[in-house]
Amino acid sequence: MKQLKCPNCQKQFESGTKCPNCNVDTVLYVRIVRLSDKLYNQGLARLKAGDIHYGMEALAKSIAINKNNVSSRNLLGLALYETGHIGEALKQWVISQSMLEEDNPATKYIELANKNSRQLERLNDAVGMFNQALGHIKHKSDDLAIIQLKKAVEINSHFVDALNLLTLCYLIQNDRDRATYAAERVLAFDANNPIALNYYAILNPGKQRPSSRAASKPIGPKSTTEVKGPYMPVEIGEKKRRNFHLAEMIAFLIGVLVTGLICYFLIIPDRDDRSAVYLQQAEQNLLDERAAHLAELHEVITARDDLQHNLTYLEEQMSELRLDRDAERRINHVNQAYWAYRNEDHRRAVDLITMLDDFERAQLPPDMRDHIETITEGSYPVLGVSYYTEGLSYFNANNFYGALPNLENAEHFLPDDATQRNMLLFMLGTIYYQHNRIDEAYDTLTTLRDRAAAANFPGFTGAQRTAFSNMLNSVTAQR
Repeated sequence: MKQLKCPNCQKQFESGTKCPNCNVDTVLYVRIVRLSDKLYNQGLARLKAGDIHYGMEALAKSIAINKNNVSSRNLLGLALYETGHIGEALKQWVISQSMLEEDNPATKYIELANKNSRQLERLNDAVGMFNQALGHIKHKSDDLAIIQLKKAVEINSHFVDALNLLTLCYLIQNDRDRATYAAERVLAFDANNPIALNYYAILNPGKQRPSSRAASKPIGPKSTTEVKGPYMPVEIGEKKRRNFHLAEMIAFLIGVLVTGLICYFLIIPDRDDRSAVYLQQAEQNLLDERAAHLAELHEVITARDDLQHNLTYLEEQMSELRLDRDAERRINHVNQAYWAYRNEDHRRAVDLITMLDDFERAQLPPDMRDHIETITEGSYPVLGVSYYTEGLSYFNANNFYGALPNLENAEHFLPDDATQRNMLLFMLGTIYYQHNRIDEAYDTLTTLRDRAAAANFPGFTGAQRTAFSNMLNSVTAQR
């Protein structure tokens, strides 16, 4: 009789579909493994085609169906790492490593990430900046959120979540050009990202979205030129149909034949004792093998439980270390900012404290919070005047593109009662008017009118008053 081999425990058995050793339905098991491998192949193909979102979705389903699919875990980790989800990527690789210790690419990925600690720290900083941007948006400070998101994207150009959030910020500010550019950056890397597609459809109704150029984009801890490792499509052979009725008939006939042979030997007197001894030995061997298997199974279960316990303990330790490191990072940011403030490097001082959101500032010691208040009170006016001076220089040279970012920064930092604010609003209104940004020009010029009209525009020349009046009349008529 042909021996069948269990795909789960590798033990052989004679008939049926359920393994008598591990009690696994072999037909169902094979289908599950094949379906998981099929989803892995779909995920691999989508990643190679630049469809990152749905590629990761297919790999996640592959793991959900067969949690022991090491290849799916490793490839999902690479995709997570590339898109900025560093913690989730390391988690998948650690689980993969616990399942397969030898010849597992996850070991190399973890080693590469640990060796390049500076890059890993920068990627973690990018995630921190993304979280800070979320806090700024909750407090309706979209300008500060954009600053953090730009820095995060500079560190990791494939940080899809940061790019999507940056698109939203530009939509809030009604800056459609920048919003479209940010959405196109996402779609160039992740061709079917649903969030980016939704933003692109809102920004460009009826326009065909840009084609993906990400098939050759790097994926992995060191951004290699392609998806590397044992990531080739898994060959899934077609399942052969079995006629179990025929197999049972053959087994029945063989059983009848064996029974006849046993009866034949039983009629021979000198074979009786020998047959009984053989049968007893066979039964004892079966009992011994079963006992050995149960002992091995107990050892495997114990080792698995120990490994799970160790993994939980390590995750708790990593969480505590991460909290301590975050606290040290916040204090270090404030100390660096205060040092820059004492050395009159006001721009660096403000940039550093801007990295901390309200929640992080609340976790700081009292002396650190006092430093932040000192920097805010001392650096904001100085920085506002500095940006104003640079913007004024560009404006007088008719370089409106150079003047605009400086003047917008000056508007953010200058106090409302600053003597330069009226002229600042005049220059901003002029630039918005010249760039045909009618709504922004109207808001800025009407604010200037409400501030300066009662005092007859102190400090303005006649030509400037005339230009202001003409621009206000023009934008009012266009709205």
